Amino acid sequence: MDSTVLALKRQAYRELLRCSAGAIASKLAPLDVERISLFGSYARGRADLFTDLDVLVIMNTDKPFIERAGEICSLLCLPVDADILCYTPEEFRRMCDTPFMKKILEDEVILYEKKST
Repeated sequence: MDSTVLALKRQAYRELLRCSAGAIASKLAPLDVERISLFGSYARGRADLFTDLDVLVIMNTDKPFIERAGEICSLLCLPVDADILCYTPEEFRRMCDTPFMKKILEDEVILYEKKST
């Protein structure tokens, strides 16, 4: 592939990532969401053709874990790949001290956080 074409594809995909990241909070905030953040490679500043969006959503819901992620993915309908993790506030509190969640929170970029009243 020609380097100019590849550069244009990279630039276009970076723009898709940027627009998608910007749309996430506006589409999800009207739900009963406590917090929305990005983590992973995009949150660390990497944006190339193999980058996806890793999204952490903390929301009040009674739905099962897999169903939550599916609904959010359908609602967002992003033009880029995304991995969605959706936890209830209670699940999130229980997981905060795990190595998995500590790693997520290490590079987290918060897109939305509900103001406490």
